[in-house]
This record gives sequence, structure tokens and C-alpha cells, in this order.
Amino acid sequence: MAEPLTFGVAFSAGLVSFLSPCVLPLFPSYVSFVTGMSVDRLSAELQIAERVRVLLHSLAFIAGFTIIFVSLGASFSAAGQFLLDYRDWIRIAGGVLIALFGLYIAGLLKWGVLDRTRQVDSSRGIGRSSRSWSGRRGFCSWWSAFSSPPTTTSS
Repeated sequence: MAEPLTFGVAFSAGLVSFLSPCVLPLFPSYVSFVTGMSVDRLSAELQIAERVRVLLHSLAFIAGFTIIFVSLGASFSAAGQFLLDYRDWIRIAGGVLIALFGLYIAGLLKWGVLDRTRQVDSSRGIGRSSRSWSGRRGFCSWWSAFSSPPTTTSS
């Protein structure tokens, strides 16, 4: 009996997470991003070819989203066990990094690598399936920050 209860709780937590004020307002911009069509155009009557385009781009986005979350889940389980064995060294390295970043922020340490910026021209490829698929990276990173513990853990 625990199996259906676990699924129901996870589904409910996911639904609440989706309906939260952090996620739901982004849905129109998500659909616009995935399809390369404006929200006004999407709210108008669509032709069959445009509906197929929306469906294919959505499926490409979902495939990328799924690949990211499945690969993260599988890799973090293995990495967690590996890192557990080296937690003392990781704690020391983390303390050193925090001290170095503190010196950098205070202006006592010049670190040229941290002064560089890079920008990607995202206007190329608007409305292509490859962009829909690759757009999952930013969306998954953003979504992960707002996912509730019931949706990110398993029993």
C-alpha cells in the first residue's frame, strides 16, 4: 500500500510546485521560447502545421528536461557515495576556497579568471528543435532551485 501513497504524494507535490507563484507565471514565456512564436501568435487560432511545430518543440524540450533530471539523479547517487569517503578533504578544500573568495571580494587578491565574462548569442536558431532541446539547461537549473523536497527525494 505504500507504493500508491508515495506516487500520490510525489504527484501532488509536483503539482503544487508547478502551480506555485515561482513557476506558473513562466508558462507562457516557456511556450513562447520553445516554439519561437510570440504569446499573441500562440493565443490565436493555429494551423495544423503550427500545432505540429509546437508539439515537436515541446517534445524536444521535454526530452532534454528528462535527460538532465535522470542523468543528475543517477550520477549524484554514485558521486554522493564517492564524496562521502573524502568528506574531510572536501571540507578543508571548501574552507580554503571560501577564504580565497573572501580575499578576492575584499580586493586583497587579484584573480583574473573571476573578472572574465562570456555571453552567448541566443538569438540564433530561434524556433529550432535544437534550441528547444538545449533550452532545458537553464530551465532545469532554475527549476531545481524551486523544487520542493518531496519532489526531489524518493522513499
